[in-house]
Amino acid sequence: MAPKRKPMKETPAGFVKVPGTDVVLRCSGTASAAPGLIPEKDPHYVFRARYVEEIAFAIETRQNCLLVGDAGVGKSSIVEQLAALTYTPLRRANLHGESDTTIFVGRDKPTEINGVRQMVYEPGLLAEAMEQGYWLLLDENDAALQPVLFVFQQVLEDNGKLILEDGKGTVIRKHPSFRIFATANTVGIASRNRLLYSGTLGRMNEATLDRFGTVIHVEPLPSEIEKQVICSKVPDLDPDFVEAIVKIAGETRNQLQDEQLSCTFSTRRCLQWAQAMTRFHPLRAAKLTVLNKLNQDDYKVLEGVIQRFFGG
Repeated sequence: MAPKRKPMKETPAGFVKVPGTDVVLRCSGTASAAPGLIPEKDPHYVFRARYVEEIAFAIETRQNCLLVGDAGVGKSSIVEQLAALTYTPLRRANLHGESDTTIFVGRDKPTEINGVRQMVYEPGLLAEAMEQGYWLLLDENDAALQPVLFVFQQVLEDNGKLILEDGKGTVIRKHPSFRIFATANTVGIASRNRLLYSGTLGRMNEATLDRFGTVIHVEPLPSEIEKQVICSKVPDLDPDFVEAIVKIAGETRNQLQDEQLSCTFSTRRCLQWAQAMTRFHPLRAAKLTVLNKLNQDDYKVLEGVIQRFFGG
C-alpha cells in the first residue's frame, strides 16, 4: 500500500495548498517576481489530485517530469497552473523539427556598447532557467530532433550542468529551484499514437527517457469535470448542449480505443466546439471546429453521431 501524505492542519507561511487536493507546495516568490514569466491564474481551472500528487513528488524529489497523453488533455496546463499558483517563473518552449540548440544554450548577438557594435553572447532559455531557478516546460518533446535532445542529456542528470559556447566555456549549474517538465503525445511505442501524431519522430531515445525520473500518463478529463470546465468557459451555452458534447467526445474516445476511429476528441476540441455553438447550429459549429480536421472516413462516422444528437 502506498504511503499517504499526512494532512496539514494549516498551510505554513510560504506554502500554498493546491485546490481540490491535499498537496501543499512551496511558493517560489510573489506575484511581482520575474514580471511576465509567472503564468496567469485560471480561476476556473480544475486540478486533478492524482496528477498534482505525482507532479509534486517530482518537484519535491528534484526529478525531471515527463507528461504523456493525447493532444488537448491538459499536460501543459497543469504545469502552467501550478507555476501560477506557486508564483514560479516559467519558461516554455515548443519543440519541433526546426528547433535549434541556440534557443536553449545561447548565441552571439550583435549589440551596441558605448556606440560600438559588438558580438555579445546571449544565454538561451535553458541557461537562463537553470541559473535563475525557473521552471522550464518543453512542449512536444517527441517532435524534437536528436541534436536538440542531446543538449539536455547532461542537464537532466542529477548533478547536471550546461557548458556555454561563449568563448569562455562558462559552466551553468542548476539552481535549487530549477525544474524541467516535458510533454509528449507519445513515447513512440503504440501504433495508434504513431498514426495520430505522424509529426513525431518515432520511439523516444532510451537515454532521454531514463533521465525522466517521473513519467505521468495524462488521461482525458472525467465527464463530470469536463462538463464543469466547459460550463465555466462557455457559460452562455445550454447545459443540455454541454452534456451532448461530452457524451459525443466520450463515444469518440471509446471508438478510438476500439480502433473504429483514428481521431481523438480532446477537451480543447470540446471547448472550441462549444464556443462555436453559441453562434451556429451544432452541426455547422462541429464542421468548423471538429469535422473539418478529420479524414473522410472519420468525418462521416462522427457526422452521423452528431446528427443523432442534434439533427442535421
